[in-house]
Amino acid sequence: MARRSAAVTQFRFVNLAFSIIVAATTVLSGQALAGEHRAYFSPNRDPRLPDCTSASVRSAVAGSVARAQNSYVDGRAITGIDQIREVAYREHDVSPLARRFCSGTATLTDGSTRQVHYKLVEHSGFVGLGWKVEACMSALDKWHVYGAHCSTTRPR
Repeated sequence: MARRSAAVTQFRFVNLAFSIIVAATTVLSGQALAGEHRAYFSPNRDPRLPDCTSASVRSAVAGSVARAQNSYVDGRAITGIDQIREVAYREHDVSPLARRFCSGTATLTDGSTRQVHYKLVEHSGFVGLGWKVEACMSALDKWHVYGAHCSTTRPR
């Protein structure tokens, strides 16, 4: 009887864990579907990534630089991005994931301006929902984290 009770308890635990995962995924995807942060699943050719000038994208670029090691950016952070332009949009070439390449002029906390290059990649957010940004300022990338002259954040 004890063996059966343990099996029932284990089944209930697995069932509860599965229910929590399903509920969490539903909540997260519901949040991802709101506004600019929606999940960009597009079987009918709708835009799969937000625009380069989108407020959420600019915020993500600034956050990406802010999370960098302090010595990498000499303690500076992005306060604004101007002159933003889309450099390229790629889908279904070397990767099935859509990628948008952008460039702009970043104003830093010390008042200086630097060219910033960034790439948006679909299905790269939490558990594959949403998008992710990779940002690079080549003048400050002295360790070539993003390749020579930010090559990984630029189209090839």
